Amino acid sequence: MLVGQIRIRICGRGREGDVQMARKKAARRGTARKARSTLQSKTLDSMNQIWLAGLGAVSKAQRGAPQLLQELIAEGTRMHAKTRGAAEKAMQGIVDNVRSTINTSLGDMRGQATDALEGLEKIFQTRVHRALTQIGVPSAEDIAALSERVDALNASVQKLAQARKARGARRPGATTRGRAASTAAS
Repeated sequence: MLVGQIRIRICGRGREGDVQMARKKAARRGTARKARSTLQSKTLDSMNQIWLAGLGAVSKAQRGAPQLLQELIAEGTRMHAKTRGAAEKAMQGIVDNVRSTINTSLGDMRGQATDALEGLEKIFQTRVHRALTQIGVPSAEDIAALSERVDALNASVQKLAQARKARGARRPGATTRGRAASTAAS
């Protein structure tokens, strides 16, 4: 059947190909497991040999010369202190480096956040100003200009009032006649 063969070729390798792929994957997984278990066993063997060597050295030192054991203990203590100090210095260096990196990053982030907030504030102010202008609410500058004009008009009114008082003080009868004339005209 030609149609069946074409179908197998189009759809994939067929069942045999899938089985072969599964076998290859299983073999790879098995190889990886074997490699891991081999590595673990080698590591455990090395650690065991180091332990046994240490025990052998202690046993020999106890049998051979107790003073040698004390010297080895003292040397071990000095080495421990030296390596511990070096490790602490290295850790402190790493911690300081991480702190400075974090502080730098934090400062950069704060700057970016501040810039973003300032941008939002400007956009908000622009939109509020545009909306208030559209509905006819006067701006602060308009109100200040109107206040100056009102102050100027008040000053003018006061000057006129003072000028009238001054004219009325020169002619005492003029004010009463002016009032009588205005009441008569009404």
